[in-house]
Amino acid sequence: MPRFVYNQTRKKEQHVRRFLIWLSGAQAEILAECPTDRGKYEGIGSAVLITACMAAISMVFALNTALNVPLPLALGAGMLWGLAIMSLDRWLVGSIQGQEKAWKNIMTAVPRLLLALLFGIVISHPLVLQIFRPEIEAQISQIQRAESDKFLAEQQRGNVGKEITQRQREVDGLQKVITSRGTDSIDPNTDPKVRGLTVQRDDQQKTVDALYAEWRCQLDGSYNGRTCNAGQGPLANATKKKHDQAQARLSSLNRQIEDRKKELTAGDRNSRATRLDYARKELPKAQERLTALRDQQQAAQTAFEAKNKASTGLLIRLKALDEVAKTNDTLNSARLILLAFIMAIECLPIIVKLMQTFGPPSNYDKIRKIKENAQMRVAEEHIKQDQMDKILGGQESIEKIWDDPVPPPRPPRPTTPLHEDPWAGDGQSAPFSAQGPHDPWEDDRLRRMTDQFESEPRSSAPRDPRDVPPPNGAPVGGTDTGALDDDLDLGSPWHRPSDEWRN
Repeated sequence: MPRFVYNQTRKKEQHVRRFLIWLSGAQAEILAECPTDRGKYEGIGSAVLITACMAAISMVFALNTALNVPLPLALGAGMLWGLAIMSLDRWLVGSIQGQEKAWKNIMTAVPRLLLALLFGIVISHPLVLQIFRPEIEAQISQIQRAESDKFLAEQQRGNVGKEITQRQREVDGLQKVITSRGTDSIDPNTDPKVRGLTVQRDDQQKTVDALYAEWRCQLDGSYNGRTCNAGQGPLANATKKKHDQAQARLSSLNRQIEDRKKELTAGDRNSRATRLDYARKELPKAQERLTALRDQQQAAQTAFEAKNKASTGLLIRLKALDEVAKTNDTLNSARLILLAFIMAIECLPIIVKLMQTFGPPSNYDKIRKIKENAQMRVAEEHIKQDQMDKILGGQESIEKIWDDPVPPPRPPRPTTPLHEDPWAGDGQSAPFSAQGPHDPWEDDRLRRMTDQFESEPRSSAPRDPRDVPPPNGAPVGGTDTGALDDDLDLGSPWHRPSDEWRN
């Protein structure tokens, strides 16, 4: 393999490994210090990635198969769902940290394990439905036929079905009358006029019964659990009058019904001619009403069939799978095993991380603990420093307190003409400064040097001889100190040794 290709492959492999470590929730900077633990966290990251891929595939199947979502949209939604599951699994794995006691580890992992089980149930069902799709499709067809038959039976038992049956009997009776030239009688129960009068009679009977109960209550004081003011008064008389009128109306309706039935069933010549004319006149109307009712029933049936065939969603598929599993033990066992397998894969990252907490701490855990303790100490120091700054007013106030006072300005050195040195001998002259024995500037300088030396901490360690200033302003290491050479004139008689003064 060429070196360039090998390097590119190696880089891609490193990117993949870093991505898997990131999925495991481990800190790459800590894991870099313990390479022996990389494989463990790469395995956890691989489990998280596999779970996310299975979740994405499951969502695509659920949307495209159960909800009939177009495949491009289903793919996009599946990718988003996979990313969401990946993030949640990464959080679940990363949030489990080793505790000192085992029961604390279990208490920490139980809620996360339950949440992972819930994810596993949601993810596994679409995959199981896709695997057993042929059996589910066949069972869905049976469910749809059963629902269609049930709806048709309800239609026949309903108001529309009863009306269709009645209209069909009416049409058949009219056709018989026409065929027999009026000889066959018409069934009174199919006659529209008889049915209309019968409805009116039933309503009138209810009115008569109500008025009678009210009248008896007013007479006797109670009737059928109802109490009234007893007595034959104006109110009772008015109620009795209404009852009599209603009863008369009821009797009239009964007579009309009986007369119509006799007319439909009479066998004389005039009655036959009347029935024939009536049948020829009413048959088209009856057929039209029957056709309208049948169209109404057919429209309802068609709408239900369309809805029934379109019902191929997730719920009916789950129902079909349950029904098939009840009648097929082999399929039921395979379904349970497959569900358990997929849920185990979903819970695998949590289980692996939980098992790690029961063993001895790994190098990664030890280093992570050390870094966490160090970060805690640094944070405590920062907090203390912030509190001190608030108490003392900040760093600027401290600097103002400890700053040295500004030294007074240096007075100018007086200059005098040169004098002869009376100690030079033989009339030789030597230049010397006429500066007197008291110099204010020099006194101030010496005082400051004394204060500085006193303020410095004294160490028990021996000092370098070169750091100790020599006596009488002598040069250090054979060189002039600078300050004494500039400020003191050793040739002046005021600074000569005492033996020279005595000479």
